[in-house]
Amino acid sequence: VRPAAVRHEAAVSAANALIAEVRVSLERAARVHVEYDNPQAGRYRTALSEAGAEHLIPIVRLRPQTTYDYTIFVTSDGEEAAAGPGGRFTTGRLPPLLTAIPARVSGRSSQALILSEIRRRDRLSYYLFRDETGSVVWYYHGPPPFPAGPVDRLPGGNLIFENGGYFAEMTPLGELVNRFELGGRLGNPHHDVTVLGDGRVIYPSRETLSVDDSANGGAADTRLRVDHLLVWDPESGSVERVWDAKEAWDVTDPNQRAQPDRYRDRGWWTHLNSVSAGPRGNLILSFRGRNQVVSLSPDFRTIEWQLHGPDSDFAFPNPADRFYGQHTASQLANGNVLLFDNGWERPEAEGGRYSRALELRLDAAAGTAVKVWEYRTDPDTYSSKFGSAYRLRNGNTLVNFAFVDADHDPITIVEVDAAGREVFRLEELPRPTSRHADRYRAYGGITAIMGETMLRPPAAAHAPEHVEIVADGFTAAVDPAWFREIEAAIAGAQRSAADAPFDLYLLDGRLVYAKEPCAYEDVAARFALHVFPAGADDAAALRGGYDVLDFYFVEHGQRWQGACLAAAPLPGYAIARVRTGQYISGGDALWQAEIRAGE
Repeated sequence: VRPAAVRHEAAVSAANALIAEVRVSLERAARVHVEYDNPQAGRYRTALSEAGAEHLIPIVRLRPQTTYDYTIFVTSDGEEAAAGPGGRFTTGRLPPLLTAIPARVSGRSSQALILSEIRRRDRLSYYLFRDETGSVVWYYHGPPPFPAGPVDRLPGGNLIFENGGYFAEMTPLGELVNRFELGGRLGNPHHDVTVLGDGRVIYPSRETLSVDDSANGGAADTRLRVDHLLVWDPESGSVERVWDAKEAWDVTDPNQRAQPDRYRDRGWWTHLNSVSAGPRGNLILSFRGRNQVVSLSPDFRTIEWQLHGPDSDFAFPNPADRFYGQHTASQLANGNVLLFDNGWERPEAEGGRYSRALELRLDAAAGTAVKVWEYRTDPDTYSSKFGSAYRLRNGNTLVNFAFVDADHDPITIVEVDAAGREVFRLEELPRPTSRHADRYRAYGGITAIMGETMLRPPAAAHAPEHVEIVADGFTAAVDPAWFREIEAAIAGAQRSAADAPFDLYLLDGRLVYAKEPCAYEDVAARFALHVFPAGADDAAALRGGYDVLDFYFVEHGQRWQGACLAAAPLPGYAIARVRTGQYISGGDALWQAEIRAGE
């Protein structure tokens, strides 16, 4: 007889609105899984737990502000799982920074999940999973400096990314379980991280050299940033440098250096920006500064061929097939090369400023490279930097136009079929504040976040109660329900007596900033937020004795109908006082105020 569930409950995480937990207590040890369902969002089943009497089942792949019904299934002794009791939970709202960037979706992706990031030039950023309708179903906001960029998945499903001086390994629940300091023997990684089939991690790193360039009309101490490749084994901790650009090419030869003048002036020599595994165990490297794609042998030691750029092994019968400032080069099973051609400084004679996904057929015998497929938007999009193009298992291509120079043009993910027909388009408007938003990469080919199984696909996209507004020259979205919730919270609260341009309310768990009327200039500058614990032990555990929780308005606030509201979350410990204010670049205070708990 299967053991019955004697207690169960579900709760949404306080730290993440799109993660829930179901607690289950059984009469005796057995294995458990949970099925959860929403008519619009789909039906899913969690992975089967280990045997036990007490279970905490995490639930991911959830939409914001959505109610799910769940059912507990119990199995033991090889029997089929039997449906048990169930219940209901409702997820929370997305962080304001995410709701402040409006998304427009058309079509439906062939991919169950799309992993990408959204980031701003001030380094505020999130990793996101979206479902096939474009709805956000998972997010992660990392610790500073966290300039979200390339990410890959380890064999167990955890994510690995580089975060301003170290590698971080993160579970799908957003828990940092490993932190690997970089520098020294681990080098100075940049631009990519790739998990190999055996679980090792390969990544580009760089060092700065001083080169006597006087023979070429340069300085005797010209500083160049030179790339190499490192392979790191997370299990053993071993690190090996497997390839070095200065050993492959002559660092004193100006013809081997970065081509665009802006790169040469900044000391970039090669600018390696992507590493991918080829079909023969070879590596495909993209050197943006050289406008070149290179294949390394399966032992990662020897250059097999060079495509475009200096000393290319292939000519282009049609000059318009050349690429410029490219990203995410890969070699397909048929030997063709696929890449995102940014078109950076493309000559006018070859088409000028536009970006595309480009597939080239390489003929080694003839020594030629010929375009066999491309995708360009209509009208053309120019993404001068960043971007990605990946061939999916079904033959479609996921193309990410990740950066736009124009203030009001969207950054766009498009899935297209072999004929170039769009099957899915996601547009995100990039100016929720004066700081541009962009996205480095967008990845498909992922079917689960945490081992869950889709039992019924989503029927429709998430439709939050957002109002899109255009004001002060930028477009943003407002969640009126969130706005009304904060207004209600402060309606009966005691305003702080601190002298500040905002009304300040120290509420349970958050500090609220309110101002009306409010212009964009009132919230453009960074907010400082320093929290001092009341307990000596809590203070001693913090550097300087206080928590630094500085933020930009768009992280925790929204502006609507001439008013501004922000609700900055506070730590869970008892608070003695809070110091806050706004600062312009360089550290000068626009204003500052201090609030003592209980005042």
